[in-house]
Amino acid sequence: DKKNLEPKGTRIFGPVARELRNKGYKKIVSLAPEVL
Repeated sequence: DKKNLEPKGTRIFGPVARELRNKGYKKIVSLAPEVL
């Protein structure tokens, strides 16, 4: 969702970039199995 930066689903496969946390995507970072 663009307004509140929440993902539509709850499954995240693979690593995500650490920059996502700085941009406000905390939910994605918390669900990811690995943060690079």
